[in-house]
Amino acid sequence: MKKILIIIFTIVIFIIIGGIFGYKKILSNEKENKIIQLFNKDFLGNFSKNKKEIIEKLKTLNREEADELYEQYLENNNIIVENLNKEHKNLLLNDIYNNEDSSKNFTDKEWEVANKFLNKYDLELWYIGRGHVSIREVSDFYYKIFKDYVTDDYREYLKITAKENEEVYESESGLAITLEELGDRIVTWENFLEKYPNSKLNDKVNNICNSYRRDYVLGVPGGVYDYKESADEYNRFIKKYPNSPTTELLEYYLENVNLNNPGDNDSGALSKMIDKYIEKYFYLGYLENRKKGNFFSYESNELFEKFNMDKKEIIQLLKNLNKEEANKIYEEYLESNFKILEKIEENDYEVLDNIFYVGEGNLDKGKLDKQNKFLDNYGLEIVENEIGLMITEKKDFYYNIFKNYVSDDYRDFFKLHSEDVDYIDYVSSFDKYSEIIANKIVAWENFLEKYPDSKLEKKANDICQSYRVDYITSLIFPSTTEALINGRSNRAVEELNRFIKKYPNSPTTKIIKFYLENYKNEDINDILADKIEEIYI
Repeated sequence: MKKILIIIFTIVIFIIIGGIFGYKKILSNEKENKIIQLFNKDFLGNFSKNKKEIIEKLKTLNREEADELYEQYLENNNIIVENLNKEHKNLLLNDIYNNEDSSKNFTDKEWEVANKFLNKYDLELWYIGRGHVSIREVSDFYYKIFKDYVTDDYREYLKITAKENEEVYESESGLAITLEELGDRIVTWENFLEKYPNSKLNDKVNNICNSYRRDYVLGVPGGVYDYKESADEYNRFIKKYPNSPTTELLEYYLENVNLNNPGDNDSGALSKMIDKYIEKYFYLGYLENRKKGNFFSYESNELFEKFNMDKKEIIQLLKNLNKEEANKIYEEYLESNFKILEKIEENDYEVLDNIFYVGEGNLDKGKLDKQNKFLDNYGLEIVENEIGLMITEKKDFYYNIFKNYVSDDYRDFFKLHSEDVDYIDYVSSFDKYSEIIANKIVAWENFLEKYPDSKLEKKANDICQSYRVDYITSLIFPSTTEALINGRSNRAVEELNRFIKKYPNSPTTKIIKFYLENYKNEDINDILADKIEEIYI
């Protein structure tokens, strides 16, 4: 009997416990249903139906058509999702996340229930920051639908965006991802642009990349920005990605920001500086241009095209002119080109200086040669002078254009100028070039003697004088004077005597002879300067 009572008691207990759990289950289901009822199933059903139709249509398309369908579907879906959010406006603004009464907010469990329901439609609730919630597609929504149908670039684009969409990007306190993650995102998109230079997505991708660059360097509105911590991250990036174009942006920023006294930085000025740099150098197609050696800004590239167009127009114009008219056109064309090149230098000189110089003023010859190979298409080159780099026409640029149309003096001027020696070459190793420079002096002296009434007399005299000054001042060092006083000879003395012997009638010979006769005079350098100036005048 006792055994029977125990069995009956056990059964009763199970019934009671089962009833309790069943009741809780009913309550739970009721709560879940209450949450589910908050959503308009007609809107959700239409969204799902639309997706199924797209999937069926994809099966009939080639890859390029699938790309186009993605763009259309994205555009339409944006409208559908926008309307979906409008339909649930009160729910999203007041019931899920209530800024005025937090007690009305969804609990974690309720949020989970809602998303479990929405996930059936490939949708989810998404907290976008600052008290705002929206309904959106799940992160890999488009990737799952299109990955087997679209072209490689579209598939990779969708894969990258699906991964990025897994995380909240921005929150009330600033970036919701780390700076390091953001830096790596930039490189991911740079690699995409390099891998797919002709992709129809590149305008969109370039805008994403530039937006990330701004946030990476300047931070996001409302965020806390630590200059020194950010600089540490930028240096990590520079070391890890030395060939990334963004590395140049970071180096440019680090040169201009005050890390020792961060409070002295003008954030507004820095922001304008970075925005201007990004706009100038990260235009659509910049990566392909860099491969060709074109490191110039968008504005300068437009000026190159104008420069090229002007050249073609001048060549056509010359065919219908007499020599005097051709001379005049040269002068006008020269002035026009000067203004274009001056504008290009104004746009890009500082940045190009940073690109081509590495370390403590060491010139990256390989990169400069690559740049000049590109500029050769326009008859231009970057040369080094005493103050840095400058962009200029190649030496034979005007000779090749005008030689068959201008007067003899203009033609000879262009020819002589095309054979000139670069200043940076001879000034750094004058011993090697001294005889060449001497010949240049005499060649220009002969031009001045041959064409005393030429309109180019001033320009020719300036060139000649520049060679003459460099030649003489490079030879009359104190060591030369000392050798003469001691009755000895050295390389400079030998060169001066060689010049006198070879060019006895040159005006420059008079200056050299005066020096050799008066080298003991303490004021010889000043006197020589006056003598050289007399010849120039």
